[in-house]
Parts: sequence; structure tokens; C-alpha cells
Amino acid sequence: MDAESPPVESLVNRREEVRRIVANALAESGDRQPFADADSLVISGRLESLDVVDILTALETSFGFEIDADEFDPIHFDSVDSIVELLGKAAAP
Repeated sequence: MDAESPPVESLVNRREEVRRIVANALAESGDRQPFADADSLVISGRLESLDVVDILTALETSFGFEIDADEFDPIHFDSVDSIVELLGKAAAP
């Protein structure tokens, strides 16, 4: 394993936590339909802008990072995959 690569376990845990946060946001809006990690959630309309803000807040709490308002783009929250990618960039030195 590369010295800078996070352990696979932490990547799996990160993805599971993101899925939990997204599932909670969907459930809060009454959407209990299943979703895959690559499924569009914002562009498809399953998540609205306020849902994205709730997800961002939960991510900041769970993972201890902040995203600048200038860098905030709802498209980064369109899928579990895109959120996990964003978290990877936020965690990079």
C-alpha cells in the first residue's frame, strides 16, 4: 500500500457513513427507495438544495472538515460516489 493511501477499511467506512447520511436525507423527504452509489440524486431531483445543505452539515460533523462557500457546488453531492470523491479531496494534504 502506498504511504499516502488511506487504508481500505477507512475508505469502506467512509463510504458506508456517506450512504447512511444520504439515506437519512432521502428518508427525511419521504424517499425510502433504494439507491446505488453512482445514482444521480440532485440532478434527478431526489435531493433538493436544502437536503444538500443538511448532508454537508452531517459530513462536516462526521468527518471534521469544512468546505468554503466559494467551493460549494451541489453537483459534488449528486451521488455517493461524488461525495466520497469530495471527501477524499478534502482529506488530502
